[in-house]
Amino acid sequence: MAKDWTRKVILLKLETTEGTDAAPTEAANALQVLNYQPTFMDADQKVRALEKAFFGADPVALAAFKRGATFDMEMHGAGTATVIPPWMVATRFAGFAAAAVGASSVTQNPTSTVPSATHWAYLDDLLLKAIGAKASLSFRVADDEYPLLSFDFLGRPPTALAEEATPSAVTLTGYRDPVLSSSENSTFLLDGFALPLRSWDMSSNSDLALRSLIGPADRINYANRSWSGTILGELPNLASKDYFAKVRPGTTMAAAFVNGTVTGDIVGIDAPKLQVSGNVTLSEEQGKVMFSMPVTALPNAGNDEIVFTSK
Repeated sequence: MAKDWTRKVILLKLETTEGTDAAPTEAANALQVLNYQPTFMDADQKVRALEKAFFGADPVALAAFKRGATFDMEMHGAGTATVIPPWMVATRFAGFAAAAVGASSVTQNPTSTVPSATHWAYLDDLLLKAIGAKASLSFRVADDEYPLLSFDFLGRPPTALAEEATPSAVTLTGYRDPVLSSSENSTFLLDGFALPLRSWDMSSNSDLALRSLIGPADRINYANRSWSGTILGELPNLASKDYFAKVRPGTTMAAAFVNGTVTGDIVGIDAPKLQVSGNVTLSEEQGKVMFSMPVTALPNAGNDEIVFTSK
């Protein structure tokens, strides 16, 4: 019987031992995601180029099996300022530490020790598993859109590339409707100035690769990250704010985005040291001058170049 692509259940769970299936459950580890796309397998082809007295293909062996998945998650509060929103669980495997609960907010900083996850995806009753998974992460905030996190996971499939199993009822406790980014709901400050923002996109550019040796178990190696992206905004009068003066000396700027106005439904993104890292361009939008500025997020004290907040 054909599988129904529209029926998906996505699970993700922290592994106690890297590369050992953590057996996520629908009741405790389900994700609410958008635009889910799995990579069933990605393996290296080892061709045996045999000499022979006739035409024909050479036998191959497949090695270094990898399995990936991409999906988006909406950024939203947890309903209470000091409760961890569920998307902060997924960001742990993309280079962020466990969320820290404060007196009136929850914050999440980057980390240099990235844990691994077990990722299960049910496509109807087709179950795909990945172990030892880690991810690269990007985010996008834009006018009249919901703030989005985009994940690109890389893991390893177990021996069985696929199974058939029917998922049980899914619990999505903690997921809430996000707040649309707008002048009424959001603020954006760049170098202390309220820049009229069209969009802000950043990617961690995580250095992820399968590490395979004879002896130890294969693993996904997370070697580094380098957050970079683009800010697109309406060009202000230079007397009010001259961003072009930051280009030649490489002067860094702090950026702060806050979305939501009601406690429990507020999220924020902070970058304490953005540096212009490429060619600034000008364009026209409805007769107004827009500028697009490529930026790199630099560490300040360390493991703090991008900080997420829920409050």
